[in-house]
Amino acid sequence: MKAKRTARRVAVLAALLALASVLFIVESLLPPLLPMAPYVKIGLANAVVLFVIAVFGVRDGFIFILAKNLLTALITGGTFALAFNLAGSISAYLVMAGLYLALFPKISLLSVSVAGAAVNNIARTAVGVLLMEAKSLYLQLPVVSIFGACAGIIVGALTIFMVKYLPERLTKFG
Repeated sequence: MKAKRTARRVAVLAALLALASVLFIVESLLPPLLPMAPYVKIGLANAVVLFVIAVFGVRDGFIFILAKNLLTALITGGTFALAFNLAGSISAYLVMAGLYLALFPKISLLSVSVAGAAVNNIARTAVGVLLMEAKSLYLQLPVVSIFGACAGIIVGALTIFMVKYLPERLTKFG
């Protein structure tokens, strides 16, 4: 069944977009968690992305990630980072949406999040190798992937919390 595009639904998605963008921007202002890979962050905004996929559907989730990436690039002026962010976001979205559609609830949102984090790191590293012509970036991938799995667990737990405890008026549109 196709979801209705009501004003309330669009308003909630816009509020969630603002939340995800603020989380992304605040997290980008914090010092690097891994000095050898300063682009590595927990990715708290991804909890909002996974929440949108779970509650609003994969179509809205895709529009959401595109809007979040473009909005944050406009606000931060991070046009160079846009290639990294889009590559990571789109690849993570494809994996998370696919797993969610095919296997949820057989696998948890935690597993979906960890898989998305892993693919995000691989895609971002590949873009870095291509843009900077530095194959040595692949050497960071094992450490970054371990950190990404931990971040995926945090993001997945946060998403489960949001799905479980956000008021129904924010998630039900029937």
